Parts: sequence; structure tokens; C-alpha cells
Amino acid sequence: MLVEMPELGTMDGKEAASLAGLAPITRESGRWKGQSRIGGGRRGLRLALYMPALVATRHNRQLGQTYQALCSAGNRRKSRSPL
Repeated sequence: MLVEMPELGTMDGKEAASLAGLAPITRESGRWKGQSRIGGGRRGLRLALYMPALVATRHNRQLGQTYQALCSAGNRRKSRSPL
């Protein structure tokens, strides 16, 4: 993470999520509401965080419960990561 985000100690969590491309981008206007997507940001960092987050849902009870709650709420697969 430090190689991909050397500015990590100078920002808050929301800024870091946005820089990594993990913050959802909401597509809506006054008339219609589209699906939220993740994207942009630093692709290498996003890919490096995905698999450890998935493994953490299997081995950490609290993260696993959060993941299951997101699954049962009908969230898309990419947005289920409990980071």
C-alpha cells in the first residue's frame, strides 16, 4: 500500500478510498437514478486490496458478518468488500 499510496499518512479515510478507486460513484439526476459504481483511482491498489479483503471475510468473524449483511441487502459483488 505504501508504494501505491505514499501520501497515505496525510489524508483521511474518505480521501484514501477515493484515491484508491473504492469510493462509490453515484450516477443520478433529478429524473433518474443509475447504479453506483467504483472506478478510477489507482487500479493496482484496488486489485491488491480485493483478495485480502475477501480472505478477511472468511477468517474474521466481525468482517464476515458485515459481508453477509451486505450480501443479504442485495449489494453488488464489488461493493460488498467490508473495508
